[in-house]
Amino acid sequence: MQKDITQLGQELKHHLEAAQAIATKADDEKRDFTPDEMTEVKSHMDAAKGLKADMEAAKATQTMRTALQELGDGIAGTGRETKSDLHPRVKASGGTDWGETVVKAVAGPDGYKGILANGTVAVNVPLNPEPVRMDVPVLTLRQLMPNVQNTSGRFAYLRQNTRTNNAAVVAQGAKKPTSVYQLQRIDDRVRTIAHLSEPIAKQDLDDVGMLRQFIDQEMRLGLDLALEDEILNGDGTGEHMTGIGNVSGSQAQAFDTNLLVTTRKAVTKLERYGYLAGAAFVMTPEDWESIELLADNEARFYYGGPQNIVNQGARRLWGAPVVVTDAATTGVAHLADFRQMRLQVRQDGVLDWSENVYDPNALGAGSGASDFERNMLRFRFEGRFGLEILRPSSIVEIDLTA
Repeated sequence: MQKDITQLGQELKHHLEAAQAIATKADDEKRDFTPDEMTEVKSHMDAAKGLKADMEAAKATQTMRTALQELGDGIAGTGRETKSDLHPRVKASGGTDWGETVVKAVAGPDGYKGILANGTVAVNVPLNPEPVRMDVPVLTLRQLMPNVQNTSGRFAYLRQNTRTNNAAVVAQGAKKPTSVYQLQRIDDRVRTIAHLSEPIAKQDLDDVGMLRQFIDQEMRLGLDLALEDEILNGDGTGEHMTGIGNVSGSQAQAFDTNLLVTTRKAVTKLERYGYLAGAAFVMTPEDWESIELLADNEARFYYGGPQNIVNQGARRLWGAPVVVTDAATTGVAHLADFRQMRLQVRQDGVLDWSENVYDPNALGAGSGASDFERNMLRFRFEGRFGLEILRPSSIVEIDLTA
């Protein structure tokens, strides 16, 4: 007769306690194991390893049966998240999946609360986010720039701040002209971006698979939005990065005639220096709407209009991808060659949880309790990033306001 998880757990406990008793006796007598004790301990440990494997197999079978029973209730009953279920923006930045890991860590083999009151999960996110493909919208800025692994928390690079090209035809024996290419050493460090969750009942986390996916996506999405705001708007003070909109040495394009003329002139500014191949526009959804609604003198939309089939994935302007983000400022767009930048990634995502937080008003004004006493969990999700802008001249700030 096949044993259930409870029986396997009891046998596993017996063998571990028997082995521990032999070890305790040897420690109390301040001696090494005897040959017979060594053999007996090895026998118990081998048995424990076999039982642990049997328990894992039994749990997998039980999980599958439960999933099949709950299939009619939707994916919430399965407790599993797949890459395709992720929020599109989270998926574009590499995705994340820690729900199952957390549940396994805070529950014992029989589903009861484990011993550990806190823990850490290094979120498994690939260093290179989902690549940009034709006819697929670019959802995050980090999709456009190289992501490199940082190993120390600090980094340095050389930034070009002067380019005076004086190459010319020179007669034989004449003095050759000197070109000036100046570089500036930039020493910087990664910055921490983090946030906390509210207390969450452990029973809900155990019972509702969709809740794990919801928390997973929301906390990852919150970090990605904050990172994108830093990449675009960081002013370099305190713990802020120096973002695209505040780096010195970038170019500027004033409003000229209309939105299409203005953005095309910005393209010329990058094309002059060979920065167009990796370029993309960054603007607010409202500014992109204004461009899509542009029409000629006969009210014909340049981008097709509502009656035509429009490929929303091919969100491009003058051949360059357009990233739409709330981090941008209405009336201001940027065209930048993101190959001239690098995102330093020290930690892409680390999730910690704890039951050790004390809330002085948890049970009402003046009536406190810890999360442990209330069987609650709090999560902290954080990452560490730095931004390199190798050539500021590969950025054009565009005024879209007439």
